[in-house]
Amino acid sequence: MVMCLDYFKQESLNAFESIVLILLSTCSMLFMISAYDLIAMYLAIELQSLCFYVIAASKRDSEFSTEAGLEYFILGAFSSGILLFGCSMIYGFTGVTNFEELAKISTGYEITLFGAQSSGIFIGILFIAVGFLFKITAVPFRAAGPKNLSVFGKI
Repeated sequence: MVMCLDYFKQESLNAFESIVLILLSTCSMLFMISAYDLIAMYLAIELQSLCFYVIAASKRDSEFSTEAGLEYFILGAFSSGILLFGCSMIYGFTGVTNFEELAKISTGYEITLFGAQSSGIFIGILFIAVGFLFKITAVPFRAAGPKNLSVFGKI
């Protein structure tokens, strides 16, 4: 935080807002680490993402900053939808959202694509993994990252 103060003065940014957003994002990361439930994990990820959306669009004078914030928000909304759909599929097939109970239930199933109830759990886990990979724009989903979303507005 101390290292950022020179940058805030140089770019004439409001340091108070940025510092509060960074601290709130850090607290939500700690909340995500200590989450024992799918819903608590999802809420912590969304609070963290919300802070990052505002930080990405923090330069009000720059058109690039506004565009980057909007693109990051669109990508985050899409990945949040996928992540929430995976959580709801797991809840729909198991009836629990607690990680400990999910571990007990999933050890009884052989998670394959061809099992009746286990295929829903597998697809839910797959949606959660895809949602996380979209959130961090990992390798298979790098092409749909924020830099390439600007092309969609020109089509």
